[in-house]
Amino acid sequence: MKYKNKIITSGILLFLLVLTLTIFSVYHTKHLGEIYPQFLFFMYGISLISFSLGGFIVYLFQKKIEMKEFEKFLQLLSINERKIVKLLVERKEIEQNKLVTLSGLSNVKVSRIIKELETKRIIEKKTQGYTNLIILK
Repeated sequence: MKYKNKIITSGILLFLLVLTLTIFSVYHTKHLGEIYPQFLFFMYGISLISFSLGGFIVYLFQKKIEMKEFEKFLQLLSINERKIVKLLVERKEIEQNKLVTLSGLSNVKVSRIIKELETKRIIEKKTQGYTNLIILK
């Protein structure tokens, strides 16, 4: 869903860029009296290169931005909740008994943390035999 909004916004910005260049070209042609195709190719080429370069720069910094947002999100959680969430980020899903072993917390403590994280809609818990499968949403 978040990518759909980005695509729509990018499309609108690209449309506005092309519209602005077209208006400028028509104005330029009207005042000079003739069309210079080199001028049009130059304008559209520079605009396309600029737009592509801007998109590439955003793409490069997207991972860094996501990590900063994730760090802010982790600050909202307790220390033990952070342990659990970090383990889930590494694996995406894990069995509850393995989570107890990897976190170093007691079984009761992990159960309470899982219930709290499930209430906050950060994780999803599915029954799997004698244990639960914990999935990061």
